[in-house]
Formats: sequence, C-alpha cells, structure tokens
Amino acid sequence: MPIYPQPETSPSVMDNALPAPAGFDVPLPDGVNPEPAQPEPSVWDAAFRQNNLLAGMFRPTKQFEPADGYNPYSDKNEIQGYEQWATSFADARSPEETAWIKQQIDDENEDRKVLSEAGGEGVLASIAAGVVDPVTVASMFIPGAQGGLLARVGSQMAIGAAGTAISEVALNSQQFTRTAGESAAHITAGALFSGVFATAGSMISSGIRDAATRELGDALENSGINAALNRGMDSLPDGGSVGAMRIRQATLDDLTLDGGKAADTALKAGGYMTPISRVISSPSRSARITGLELAENNFALRGNKRGFETPVAAETRVLGWRREEAAVVVTNKQAYAKYKADGGDLNYTRFREEVGDAMRNGDVHGNASIQDAARALRQVVDRVKVAQQDLGLLPPDAELKALGQTSYFPRVYRVGKIVEERDKFRDILVNWWSRGAQAMSRDDAEIAADATINKIVGAKIPQDFENIFTVKVPGSSRQRTLNLPDNLMRDYLESDANYVLQRHIREASPDIELTKTFGNRNLESQLKAIHDEYDELMRARPQEQAKLAKARENDIRDITAMRDRLVGTYKMPDDPSSFFVRAGRAMRNVNFVSKLGGMTVSAIPDLARGVMVNGFKNTMRGYGSLISRSPAFTASKSEMKKMGIMVEAVLNSRSRLMADLVDSSTRTNAAEAGLDRVTDVFGKLTMMGQFNDINKAINGMVTADSILSGAASASRIAKLGISPATATRINAQFRKYGEVLDGWHIGNFDKWDDDYASGVFQSAVMKDTNNIIITPGVGDTPLWASSPIGRTVFQFRSFTTASYNRATIGGLSEGSAQFYYGTAFQIALGALTYALKQASNGREVDWSPQKLALEGIDRSGILGPLMEYNNMAEKATGGAFGLGSVFGTSTQSRYASRGFIGSVIGPTFGLMDTVTDVTAGVLNGDAGDRVLHNVRTILPGNNLFWIAPILNQVDPGMR
Repeated sequence: MPIYPQPETSPSVMDNALPAPAGFDVPLPDGVNPEPAQPEPSVWDAAFRQNNLLAGMFRPTKQFEPADGYNPYSDKNEIQGYEQWATSFADARSPEETAWIKQQIDDENEDRKVLSEAGGEGVLASIAAGVVDPVTVASMFIPGAQGGLLARVGSQMAIGAAGTAISEVALNSQQFTRTAGESAAHITAGALFSGVFATAGSMISSGIRDAATRELGDALENSGINAALNRGMDSLPDGGSVGAMRIRQATLDDLTLDGGKAADTALKAGGYMTPISRVISSPSRSARITGLELAENNFALRGNKRGFETPVAAETRVLGWRREEAAVVVTNKQAYAKYKADGGDLNYTRFREEVGDAMRNGDVHGNASIQDAARALRQVVDRVKVAQQDLGLLPPDAELKALGQTSYFPRVYRVGKIVEERDKFRDILVNWWSRGAQAMSRDDAEIAADATINKIVGAKIPQDFENIFTVKVPGSSRQRTLNLPDNLMRDYLESDANYVLQRHIREASPDIELTKTFGNRNLESQLKAIHDEYDELMRARPQEQAKLAKARENDIRDITAMRDRLVGTYKMPDDPSSFFVRAGRAMRNVNFVSKLGGMTVSAIPDLARGVMVNGFKNTMRGYGSLISRSPAFTASKSEMKKMGIMVEAVLNSRSRLMADLVDSSTRTNAAEAGLDRVTDVFGKLTMMGQFNDINKAINGMVTADSILSGAASASRIAKLGISPATATRINAQFRKYGEVLDGWHIGNFDKWDDDYASGVFQSAVMKDTNNIIITPGVGDTPLWASSPIGRTVFQFRSFTTASYNRATIGGLSEGSAQFYYGTAFQIALGALTYALKQASNGREVDWSPQKLALEGIDRSGILGPLMEYNNMAEKATGGAFGLGSVFGTSTQSRYASRGFIGSVIGPTFGLMDTVTDVTAGVLNGDAGDRVLHNVRTILPGNNLFWIAPILNQVDPGMR
C-alpha cells in the first residue's frame, strides 16, 4: 500500500485531483492516509475473558528465550507503574516476557474498565459468562443430598460453590490482576445459581418424581428386549406392507418431491450425486416406490398432503436391531465388571472369548460370571435365530445340530489364519470326512476340503458360510455338510462374543428386513415390476425410447446398489484379504485417530438441526428438560434406549459411518483387530458418542411428544410413515398406557397391546431422529465411494452429501418456516465453530461478516458437496479462485491443515504425502519446525479437543 506524506497546509478539494496521465510511469499524488477505524470494545468478549475458563484455554501462552542473568526487580524502572502486581513478574526470565506480562495486565484492566462502564449490561454479561463456565455447568450434574427442601438446596449450593472455586483456581492462574474479592463474588454467584436450580427442582411434585423413577426394564442393562417390544419390532414389516399397499395407489405426482422450485433447484444442483435422490426423480412409479421402501430418507412428498404416508424403509428397521448390538456390548461389560470384582485375572478380550466358547458348549462354564453372560446373550442369539427361521433363512434347530455344536453359536471364520495355514486346516477337514461309516475316499475328501476352503476364503456374503453349508463331491450326487465339531477347528473360528454377535446381527438383520419387506432379499418381483413399467413407457412414448432405456439402467443400478449396501456386499473386493484392501482399511483407521479429535466441536451446528425441524420453542424446551433434570427427560431417555436410538456411546455407529470405517469384510490378523480396538477407544475419547446420544435423546423426545400429543401436522405425520388410521391407533394406545410428565407425552410403548401401532411409532421416531442428527444412509453417498479406493478418497465426506439430502433437500421439500430460521441458526453455530477451532489452534480469528458467513455455511453442511467443490478449487489455486477470493477473505479454515493432495484425493493420500515429507526431512538432516509439526499431525489423538490446546503450546508449527 503506498504511504502518502502529510502536507504541511490544509489541502483543498482540488489538491487531490489526478493530473492528466503522461504514460504508464505516472507518480501517485501526495495525499493523506485515512485513520483506520478503531473497533469498539466488546462487553461480552471482556466478560468471557474475565469469567470463563474457556477464554484462557484458547489463548496461547507465549514462549520466550531466557536472558542470562535477567532479574525484573534489579532495575526499579522495569516494573514502574505495575508495583501493585509485582509478584506477577517473579517468573519472568527476559525483558520480552516482562513486557508481555505488562501487556496482559493492561488488557485485563481494560476489560474491567469496559465492564464497569457498561453498567447493567456488564453485570449481565459477567453473570452469563460465569454461568456457562464448563466447571460450573459440570457441577450442576453432581447429585446433591436427599431429604427436605433445605437439605437439597443447601447441598446443591455447596456443590455449586465448590465447582466455582475450582474454576477460580484456574482463572487465578490465567489472570494476573484477579482479586480475592472477585473470586469470592464469583463463588457466591455459582452457589446461588446452583441453589436456584435446586429450588426449581423441588417444585416438582413427588408424584411425578415417583412416576419418573419407576422400573422401565431398560433394554440395554437387562441384555434383552421384553416380549412386547419384540412383537412391536416384528410388526414393522406388516406396517411396511400395509403402507406399501396404500402407496401403490399413489400417482407419479403423489410420489414427487414437494417444496416447489426451491426443492427442485436444490435437487438438480447436488442431488444427482446420490442414488436415493436420483431414484426419487425417476420417471418410473415402481422405482420411486421401491426406493422409498428400501432407503431411509427425509423427503416430503406431494402425496403426504393428500393422505399417502411414506412407507417405512427397510433400512430404518435394520437400524432398530442396533439395540441388540448394544445389549451384547453392555451385557459383557457388566459381566466382566462382576468377574473382576470376584478376583478374575483374564483381560477383557480373553473374557469375551471365554463367553463365546461357553455359548458353543451349552452356555456352561466353570466361572459363574462367564456362564451368566453366556446365558444372557443366548436371548439375543435366539431372537435373531427365530427371526431367520420364521422366514426360511436358517434351517430348523434339528438341522442346525449338524454343525457339531452343543449349542448354536454363529460361525465366523478367521479367514486370515485359514489362508496362512491352509494345508493344516485342509488336513483337519480331510481327516474328518475320511473316517466313519459314511466316509469319503481321501481323494474326494481332499477335493471337498479345497472347495470348502475356497468358499470360506472367497465368500462375499458371510451369511452363506457362517451358519451351515454343503459341498458337492465332483462326479457324484453326494453332498457333505461342514459338521465338524467346533472344538476340532477352534483355532480357526472367532470366539470373541462381542465381535461374533455384533457382526452376526449386522449381517443377519438386512436379510431379515429385506425378506419381510420385499418377499426376498434380492427384490426380484420389484425389479421385474420396474422393467415391465419401462416397457410400457417405451411403447407409449416411442420417441423417448433411448432416454427411457438409460433411465431404466440407472434405476436398476441405483436400487440394486442400495440393496447391496444394506447387506454390506456392494463393491466388496474380490479378495478382501489382499494387502492393498487391508492397507486401505488400516489407513482409514489411522486417519480417524489422527484427524478427527475435534469432531465433537465440529458437530456444534448439529444443535440447530432440531430447530430446523421442530422449531426453536420446542427444541429449546427439550434442552431445558435436560438442564432442569426433568423426570420426563429421564423417562424419555429410557424410551429412546429401547428403540435403539440412544446407543451411540456404546456403538459409536454414527462416528464410524461418518469416518467411512464400516466394513463387513473379515478382520484378518491380530494387528488389525488391535487397530479396531484403538479406533473404538479413540471414538470414546472424542466424546462424540455422548454428544450424539444426548442430542438424539432430546430430539427423539420432541418428535415423540409431537406425535403422541397430536401437535404434528397431518403431512408431517404422513412423511414419518404414519397414516391417519394408524395415528388413531397410536393415540388410543397412548391414552391407555401413556402418561404426561412435566407437560411431555411419554408413550410407554413397551406396554402397548397393539403391536402394529407400536412398531410404526418406533420407526417414525427413529427415522426423524436419524434425519435431525444426520446419520448417512445407504442412499446418501455416491456409488463410487463404496469401492476400496472410493472409500479412501471419499473419507470424511459422507456427511456432506448426507446433509445435503436430509437437511437441505428434505427441509426445502417440507418448506416450513422453522427450516429457514433454523438454517440461519445453523450457519451462526458454524461460524462459532470456526472461531473456536481457530482460537484452540492459536490462529487469528477473522471477525469480518463475510468470513463468518462463509465459514458458517461451510461448517453447517447446508450446501453439502457444493462447498466441497469450492474448497478444493481454493486449495488447488492457492485461494485465487473460489468464494474466498470473491468476498475478499482467505480460504476456508476447514481445509487449512490439508495439503493440495489431501484436499482433492482424500486424507490417506495426504497422510502419505506428510509421511514422505517427514522421512525426507529426517534423512536430509532437516528436522525443522515444519517436520516436527508434521510428526505431530500423524500422532493418534493429537487433535483431541481437550488435548490439542496443550500440544499447541509446544508445536512449532502453531506459533
């Protein structure tokens, strides 16, 4: 920027007129630099810096080189004017550090001045900043004493005071000028605030409290689901078929996306990327209906306003089986805790393997805790087994005994070990089939053994071999069943009860639900109906035959792809145990543990999704029930667990989906199994599971209340899969078994005697919760992203397309007012996330409106893949092309830490680029700041949101 000299006399208007140009080499005229605008001091910023721990946590501490022999007290002028805070300079080791401390003192005094001059606003801001201090908030969740009102309020005030005192210790360490009086005032305010909440809680009647603490038969703690709940689950397919019969009467217009031009424009702009958004635009009615019955979605249809309910998707029902998965995990954890309390010395992995062995042997074990766990898990196995047998997917019990097991336990083979020890495993099979009265010749046995091993190793659908199968001897009509007793091939079978049963549930449940919904898992009749309809369309519109033929090809491709994704076999590699497939899977796990430590902070915009769907008042009322510890929230939380909604803290399924870690191929060695365990532990350390569970519980509570109270509109009820007749049945069940607590309608659906109504109600709440707290489904990501290389390139991007489908297109199609103001709220939270991320990483926050708007839009996910394109373009051109350059801001911060390679072709290739850079630096003896920073970025857990601020202090790349 040119610097103009100051004129000695006042300039006239004409003094600044440019002379006539004489060529390209024209000097600039003398002028006066304008004074830069001085920002107004923020009262709220000052309040948070003075009264909230987070402000100090995100303010990086400067590092100073010590000066030999330096003593700040040796020269009386060194701290002149700062004598009041003389002790603050005791640790100063250089003039620069002393100057920095002075600046901190000046800043703190300026904050106090701003708050003092603000009057009432300053007081309010200071109270608000202290109230949301993390330690103060955490203290609210510590239970106080029981007894009378005075005891409860007094104990809660004591807890609040103690929590605030802890916060004060930290604030005093962060600030140089904090006084004892300020600390005392802060502690007193914390005590009073906690007392207010305790007093409010005491106003709740004892009858309501007693009702809320009743025994609800928590499904996860009892390892199983009661009979009524299972009948409700079993009725869901019937609900699907009834919905299917009604939806078959709908016209193509009824099955068209609602929302007018806004929704149509959004669908054309980005919906072309995913299979469900393509199918909903198909010219075929049959294709649209099949897609709706297959894949969970958030589309509002024109027919919803005309009384046509969207059918319950098979995918939604499959997700309901997650509660059985959670029951497995929780049961083993509880049993292991009892085992250790009784003096057991096995680690948790060996304990689970012993439970698995017990389940193969009549649920009997020498240790009581292991035996109890095996018998409790038998209920889960039996529920899956009976569901399969009822549909003809599994032989009856008499034939299952041919497996050679004392009691049924799904067989999952250790494919990697079989590959490594093929000859040994082959000899076991040959020896078994070569003996006895019905023995095969050794040659035939060897051929059968090879066929069996090939079937195990090359199986793409694990269900084909995990339970029972036969092999045919070449040249003979004789068949042999692999009825080898488990104890003879124990080393080649997975025994970990968690791994075997969770995998079994994930692989069996899609077969069960597809068969119930469509008659068989292959969708044969539905695919035939699509072909037949296109034949009719071609005969009726011969001029469009080529276009219709292409549309048919696309529909069949998309529907079969979503079907196979649900089963877990779409684009599964021919050799899942190959090095490149296994390496890619491992690298995705490494990316997860080294790059997603801050995903909980990044998920802050999720808080606005409830507002977009249910409105600000209803959503805030839901969060208020959590803060006030309403008994209604406790009761609703139990309902959500029973529905399989509130199980994220146990399974981390949403985090794994968003990180593209879901893989149905067999784990092959101990190292990969260990990496899976590290990934699970890391997922828990991010606290994302707890964050998801709380948000799902609150939004599920709001949705259930709107259904049971009749507050939801008819079109919204239809969108969730509930017809007017079914809504009447649900209402009747609520009047009979439900209750109202603190104004919230609690269904107690496990007591309902109308299994169909119970099943439809559960699926509606689950569907809406998955759409509010966006969980990517089988139709929400591009098909190419399912291949091994596609998973690697698309990692961490599945949320963008899922958000676009479920939040943007879904919201525009519904067209409610809350969607628009909820979107504004979500963008604001996205901007807040940007500021928090920048501050925690020690980077400067750009507070310009255009930057905050762009960052908010990017982090909200509202534009989905469109912002991804922009971010990649900005990274590729160094910011020369993209929205940042248009609005005069920098590139978007979400891509700031990624190199060009990682931005375009995924984090795995970016990781390889980083490792190459580190290796080259070490080999060349150039282990400078850049190399040290790169080493930090590949360490597991390096960016966990509660660790990163500490590491940033020593990371040379963050200074």
